[in-house]
This record gives sequence, C-alpha cells and structure tokens, in this order.
Amino acid sequence: MFQYKVKAHTGSETCMNVLSETDDSLYVHIVTIKDGYEVEKKESMPRRLFESLLATGYISEVTAASVQSA
Repeated sequence: MFQYKVKAHTGSETCMNVLSETDDSLYVHIVTIKDGYEVEKKESMPRRLFESLLATGYISEVTAASVQSA
C-alpha cells in the first residue's frame, strides 16, 4: 500500500492510501482531518487523474523518512 499527502486547505490535512490498482484505475482511501473531525472515503480513481495529480505536485508520496521526521 502506498500513502500520499494531498495539498489541502489551511486548517485541514488530507492523505490518500492506494488500496489496489488495475491497468486503468486505482482504488483509494482518502482521509481528511479538519476541525477535529475525520472524514473517510473509499473510491475508484482513473489512473490518468492520479498521474496528473502526482505530476503537478497536488499529491506527494509519503516516505518512511518523512514519517519519522514528523
């Protein structure tokens, strides 16, 4: 499973976990924390959208080093 940090509005934090993938889509789990509440969604995402988000920097992969330094 891969985890990504999503650029979010000030005052909230969003991360996305890739649960599974096929050639043309990914099944993701998105968690948003805002104002002390946690909202979870699981949904399918087209691979082209995922790759665009990654290429533009809207999402960035969370590495073991960044987790340890947090």
